Amino acid sequence: MNFNKLRSAEFLVSAALLLVSGVFLVESLQLPGGEFDPLGPGAAPEMVASVLLLLCSVVLIRTVRVGSGIAGKIESGENISGSPVDKTPRSLISFFCLLVAYIVAFQFEVAHFVVITTTFVFLATVALRGWDFRSVMIGASVAVILSLLLFLVLTRFFVIRLPGAF
Repeated sequence: MNFNKLRSAEFLVSAALLLVSGVFLVESLQLPGGEFDPLGPGAAPEMVASVLLLLCSVVLIRTVRVGSGIAGKIESGENISGSPVDKTPRSLISFFCLLVAYIVAFQFEVAHFVVITTTFVFLATVALRGWDFRSVMIGASVAVILSLLLFLVLTRFFVIRLPGAF
């Protein structure tokens, strides 16, 4: 697969995520304010959608304006750090599917927030980096630490009800 196809896949997935994030942001802004919660029920979706909008915008801009130095490395099958890179959009499609599964699992509260988030972050890290020992170890470490920190911050500081929190 050539570089242009990879760029177009990256562009399309980022544009789709941008659109979904925009819809989530608009819908969460329409939620009524909370009676006992100063931030209201839309605070968490607003924060997540805003960060996703920002990150997708950065990816879209980078995809359109990618420099020839980085493009040459990616074209040769090498990423900026020098390790091999998957030249297919499979990792982007996998990430998008994982994101949809995470949103559905979160919406229907299929498990505790920490379990859902740990699983998502681990699988997303491995899907984007690959299934080598280092990626698995980094994914596992980041997933557990990030999930626990997010749970504590969102439930204790922002008093947001998360699956399994109360």
